[in-house]
Amino acid sequence: MNISRITKYIAPALFLGLLFFSCRKKDEPAPAVPVAAAPTVSADVRVVATVNGDPITLAEFQERFNRAGFKPEREAEQEVKEEFLNRLIERKMLVREAQRRRIKIGLPDINKRIEALRVDQGKDVKDVLASQGIDFEKWKNDVWEDMMIERLVEREVNRRMSVSSSEVRRYYQENPQEFEKPEQVRVRQIVTATEAEARKVLALLQEKKDFSALAREKSTAPEAGSGGDLGYFAMGDMPAEFNVVFGLPKGEISGIVKSPYGFHIFKLVDKRGAGRISLDEAYKEIAVKLRQEKEDRQYKAWLKELRSRTKFEVNYQTLEP
Repeated sequence: MNISRITKYIAPALFLGLLFFSCRKKDEPAPAVPVAAAPTVSADVRVVATVNGDPITLAEFQERFNRAGFKPEREAEQEVKEEFLNRLIERKMLVREAQRRRIKIGLPDINKRIEALRVDQGKDVKDVLASQGIDFEKWKNDVWEDMMIERLVEREVNRRMSVSSSEVRRYYQENPQEFEKPEQVRVRQIVTATEAEARKVLALLQEKKDFSALAREKSTAPEAGSGGDLGYFAMGDMPAEFNVVFGLPKGEISGIVKSPYGFHIFKLVDKRGAGRISLDEAYKEIAVKLRQEKEDRQYKAWLKELRSRTKFEVNYQTLEP
């Protein structure tokens, strides 16, 4: 299992959009109330921030920082630690808001999410986390927080957004350049390691041997199993050496073309002329784009309003080694 996929559930404050202070300009001071440097006391009781009086201790910060896959706390740059703390503050704020709005996420919901991850990756989550030194029960609490925040954002922001057909049509009409599609070709290829091997393959093709069968037998390229089929692509989508195929008649085979990947022989299977994608073809993509833009704008406004009624204090000095 790829640990980066699990990290999505370890520290979703890193994936949920804005930094806690992201709406302010860089040259503005952080809206935190500075506090005096803490004396040398246990990390369990040293407070690095409070959110409406709810503390985040240095021990909690260190644990979550390491659990999120960052370097050990003492080795990380101060700027990285401060940014992570900002995210942790935002996370705490959002979870408390979800609780205030009586959002409920039960154990069956959490287990369903974990099972989906196991099925997707094909490995047991506990084993992967153990190999990374991550406590499963604490990680499971992170999953609960993730789901609380997701449900909150869905309820307060996303489900209120809609896109009308007139908005989609207007976007299509006002942005015609986005829907122009260039000429495309569908190509099969055979790739060999040496020019001598390529010449032997070319001779077989000139004897009318089946291109797809030879690709499966002779080609070293990844798509050999599918008869060398590269699918459709436009000029510029592939390395420059592939451009020779745009001058071939349909059904014709190229000569030997050398590239950094080996020696290629191409066959032009089909050609699609340039044109404009219809509104019907583009409708779903436009609707998704416009909805996402609306959700992003609304999320920023909603988060700003939520921040404005949240009282917090931050002591960045506590994060210094």
